[in-house]
Amino acid sequence: MKKAVIDIGTNSVKLTLGEAAADGGARMICDMNVITKLGEGMRASGALSAEAMERTAQAVAKFAAFARAEGADEILCVGTMALRRAGNAADFSSRVRGLCGLGVTVLPGEAEAELSSLAAIRSIGGADEGFVTIFDTGGGSTEFVFLNDGARLEALSVEAGAVTLTDEYFAKSPANPQTVCSVTASLIKKFTEAGVGREAGRVIGAGGNVTAMAAVAAGMAEYDRSKIHGSALTKAEVMRQVALYAQSTAEERRAIPGLSPKRADIILGGACIILAAMEAAKVDEITVSDRSLRHELLRRLCAGEGAPEA
Repeated sequence: MKKAVIDIGTNSVKLTLGEAAADGGARMICDMNVITKLGEGMRASGALSAEAMERTAQAVAKFAAFARAEGADEILCVGTMALRRAGNAADFSSRVRGLCGLGVTVLPGEAEAELSSLAAIRSIGGADEGFVTIFDTGGGSTEFVFLNDGARLEALSVEAGAVTLTDEYFAKSPANPQTVCSVTASLIKKFTEAGVGREAGRVIGAGGNVTAMAAVAAGMAEYDRSKIHGSALTKAEVMRQVALYAQSTAEERRAIPGLSPKRADIILGGACIILAAMEAAKVDEITVSDRSLRHELLRRLCAGEGAPEA
């Protein structure tokens, strides 16, 4: 039978639908997302706005209806940073349950980090060899996992996301170059203190901001995950894009090939996070992963391993 996972992030809602594969994993049938900006403005108020909750809950309900129409007999709905932090997260969960009957499991930061890292390890050759740092940039936080020969050493979540940085520093465009430099320097310090760069090794980056930058680097008119997953993104290219986004208006960013117009207003914050992670890790390139926590959760559902606990 088909299974589905709905991942409610600070910036977007994602759905992956699949079924059990012969190798014990999952065969992905479809993978889609919609940007709803659940966490927009939350940094100042500490709460989700009524408008953000409603448009996000409606998106979850539409994904649930689609999954059921496609034959899914089990749908797992999970939430991340915005729902971990918002004082009114329970109101959102109640609205989702009312619209489509689904409960929302809010994942701890460490669990989010581990799930994302496992998705990368299972799909990128050599990801389980030597010392590897995997990071996943989101709208409200960035998750890091440190591994040695595939064994997890530590998983942690750092409160630095593309949406929250945009709200605080980059609400207007073009951006002040000094602000871009100071924000990036602050992020490097924060990531270094968290342990990034503790040991030399391979770095894998995941999340919508990473894949968006890889798509821009490739000049993709239409996103092709088969070409993005496992590709390399250099620090020189990341620096080029940081400068490009900083000097561009939101309207100019929306015209950049490879960049989703709906991500244009937060991409500078995401790019600063990616550059800071590379600087802290002391690497000149990262491997791009198009797989994230929802793909590992789908695998677990299809393998009968059950859903995670909040």
